[in-house]
Amino acid sequence: MSVVTAQTGDDGLAVSARRFDALRNWLPLALIVAAAIAVRHFVGANTDVSWEITLAEKVLDGQRLYTDLIELNPPASTLLYLPAVALARALGLAPEIMVDALVLIGALVSLAIAGDIVRRYRFLDGRQNAMAAALTLAALTILPAQTFGEREHVALIAVLPALALLAARANGSRPLPWHCLVAGVGAGVTVCIKPHFALAIGCAAAFSALHRRSWRLLLVPENWIAAAIAVAYGICVVVFYPAFLTDVMPLVADVYLPVRLSLVQSLLDTPVMLWTGAVLMILALRRGTGLHPVFAVLLTASAGFAAAYVIQGKGWPYQSYPMLALALIALGLAIARRRQAMERTGEGYRLQDICAVVAFCVIAVKSFAWLDLAVQDRAATAMVERIAPPHPSITLVSDDVALGHPLVRAVQGRWISRVGSLWIMEDAAIQRFAGGIDAVKDRRLAAYMEAGRQQLIGEIRDGKPDIILIDDRAGRIVVDNHGASWSEWVSADRDLSALLAAYYRAVGNADGLAIFKRDGR
Repeated sequence: MSVVTAQTGDDGLAVSARRFDALRNWLPLALIVAAAIAVRHFVGANTDVSWEITLAEKVLDGQRLYTDLIELNPPASTLLYLPAVALARALGLAPEIMVDALVLIGALVSLAIAGDIVRRYRFLDGRQNAMAAALTLAALTILPAQTFGEREHVALIAVLPALALLAARANGSRPLPWHCLVAGVGAGVTVCIKPHFALAIGCAAAFSALHRRSWRLLLVPENWIAAAIAVAYGICVVVFYPAFLTDVMPLVADVYLPVRLSLVQSLLDTPVMLWTGAVLMILALRRGTGLHPVFAVLLTASAGFAAAYVIQGKGWPYQSYPMLALALIALGLAIARRRQAMERTGEGYRLQDICAVVAFCVIAVKSFAWLDLAVQDRAATAMVERIAPPHPSITLVSDDVALGHPLVRAVQGRWISRVGSLWIMEDAAIQRFAGGIDAVKDRRLAAYMEAGRQQLIGEIRDGKPDIILIDDRAGRIVVDNHGASWSEWVSADRDLSALLAAYYRAVGNADGLAIFKRDGR
């Protein structure tokens, strides 16, 4: 009897221990998800996501990218949001809610697959695996802040299993076929979203091959799958979106690409400084012990994303998200491994360890604040809601897409323009004002500006928008070789000023926007 009782008691203790371990592992993840959902209620909607949702809605309504709609990004940027918009319509939900939900679900699925790879090939122990899961989940769901749902955010979610598999291969493991398939698909999708993200995958793959001293690791199945998806996507662009190649790419080369930060400005930019601090702290923590494949893969992929950020040269926060997220995951994991080593040896905390924890907190908070930078037109939104008719038609006179989006969606309006903003006119004006271009290119830029002007006139005259938003901030457009506001530009333009005088009246100014309402004549 006593033996049976003892065995029953032992079984009960074992069950309790397993439950406690499960609670300890899953409770932090549940709290992170809850915090991420709460953050979504306090952080403003993303400008680019709002614009891409609008484009996706127009595509579903029958309009054609690069013909009826002008978008500088490849078609994947819009197609990425089509499923969420279509599903939202079917369920009667707001597309923003569906985008957030699908991105969050995608992050959880991606993390589950990457976690399965880590557990199966055992290149992290139990505590390190739990810490890596918590850090990664926070980086995927909380850190993005205002960039949640951006292409860079989705790209990092998609590529995560591929990075986990590269770490496993660098550690000498032979993965299962389905792991190769999922990793290859994720890597291929990442390259389709932005082709220069191949730098991140390539850097991590190169480390894996060098670490194992085998070039054959560059020819593993997941790389062939990723390459096949990228090539198939390229063929689809050529076949189904020829205007992107013939019309948009020359426009991008002429107007968009030349307007950029200098190399020095890019290297001294806030995210690069934060990223450099994280990398230096990791190297300091791992000094004398070498870099575990997990750290090396995270850091080389992060370096590839950092190179992509510098190459783009725009300095926009969302473009820096992947490099910061991976660097923070690696730094947090390095701190956790250091703490484990101290527990085994009985070693006390050193100044370096305290500095590492402080650095992690500072870099995480600064990164969140950087990624949360956004134009929030709450006053303008409130004014438009008050004075506009239900579901107003709206257009914008500004180069800043953030002034029209997400405002138009917040007021349940209808965007009538083919473009999200007049960025083509602004970037062309900047180059012409700066000089250093030949007469042929100057004529091309002048033609782009005149085409944008004529398009705006036609959209106001024929589209008859209920509301016109005009950027009233100084120095936004070059007029007569000096910086001016778009309001001044409109006033100086005979055709546009006549249209506004005949059919519109100014109703107020908010958030740097002059708001005009159609008066019914």
